[in-house]
Amino acid sequence: MRARTLRWCCCLVVTAALVSWSWTRGQEPTTNPPGQTAAKAAPSSAPSKAPTRDFSKLPPLQQQMALSAQRGADWLFRMNGTDGRFAHGLVPALRTTLDGDHYLRQAGAAVALARAARFLGNEEYTARARQAVLTLLAETEIDPKRPGVRTTTSPPVLVNRLAAAGLLVLAIHELPSPAEDLLQQSDQLCAYIRGQQQANGSLAYAEGTADPDGINEFPGLALHGLMRSQHARPAAWKAEVARKALAYYVPWWRGHKSTTFVPSQAAAYAEAYLATGEQAFADAVNEMTDWLAELQYPPLDPGHPLWGGGFMSWADGKAAPTAPTIGSAAYAEALAEACRVARKAGDLTHYQRDREALERCLQFLTRLQYTDANTQHFADWYRPNLLGAFYASNQDGNVRIDYTQHAVGALVQYLMYVVD
Repeated sequence: MRARTLRWCCCLVVTAALVSWSWTRGQEPTTNPPGQTAAKAAPSSAPSKAPTRDFSKLPPLQQQMALSAQRGADWLFRMNGTDGRFAHGLVPALRTTLDGDHYLRQAGAAVALARAARFLGNEEYTARARQAVLTLLAETEIDPKRPGVRTTTSPPVLVNRLAAAGLLVLAIHELPSPAEDLLQQSDQLCAYIRGQQQANGSLAYAEGTADPDGINEFPGLALHGLMRSQHARPAAWKAEVARKALAYYVPWWRGHKSTTFVPSQAAAYAEAYLATGEQAFADAVNEMTDWLAELQYPPLDPGHPLWGGGFMSWADGKAAPTAPTIGSAAYAEALAEACRVARKAGDLTHYQRDREALERCLQFLTRLQYTDANTQHFADWYRPNLLGAFYASNQDGNVRIDYTQHAVGALVQYLMYVVD
């Protein structure tokens, strides 16, 4: 009798703890007390007040993803200052800012906030995302030797112009109803991307600098932006650029497998398939994400219970069973694009596999997000600077705008195109 009573009491304690935890996760982030701002770390601590979409009718898993996306987008909103730039990152253990700010990370954060604004219908997000885009465009100019071609003004050793052009185009076209002046500047950036294509279909990205790893990231970002622009500013030459690039990059990747290569290239070819319906683009997306899915950790691993849904690293031509990090968010973006392709193609096999892999990864990512529940040990004035941000790994609590960029990007794509 005493044993049964003891078991009943334990159950009550656990149930009460779970209920308390669920309510804590749902609390709104607090703001700084008067006179004590977060200037040490972030430009703004006030959450947005604009209404967002109602997700109350979604199943519990999708509600969790929606809440995570909203938190992440609100953090990006708060990190954007009056100058249009995002606070680059934070070191919570030291309550200081993180070094390493970069133009491409600023552009990527603008992409994520614009995407969230479009999906959530949040006008405050839209306004800040637009201001971030305008701030970045202020550091571009028309090439004096090539009328109608726009590039960044920073030296190539500081900012990769090809990648910057792709991200700026993507950010413009993620905005809800971008204005005509922005669309014109997007066209000028697309003209730059077009001019970088070489006879073999590859895109020149180095501009005299040695960056052997650049091929895995910069051309894909340019192609993604270019093909995203095809929806609002269609042009036959854009699809032709993608076809020629496909013929070069997919065979190259087969001989030089890299996980870094997949997210942006898969996104580019997904947009190309959605715009043209050409099977070659869908085949490329499926081939790359099929390979990527093999690197995902299973959901239940007694030896590593926190690794489930994350991805192994790839080095020296083979998988390396290292602890997964927030880098898995970019792979979730690739899987979300693969779901879009499979859904349009009516490919049920790929759709089910990609969706399951995507949902496992998103659940992994939500465990790397600061919430009310896991920030109780921080001072009240500092906590708003963390709430909603995604941190590096289970062993590294630092936050950076690109961490949250990719996580929010994947979550929004899932909610927008995958959830029924």
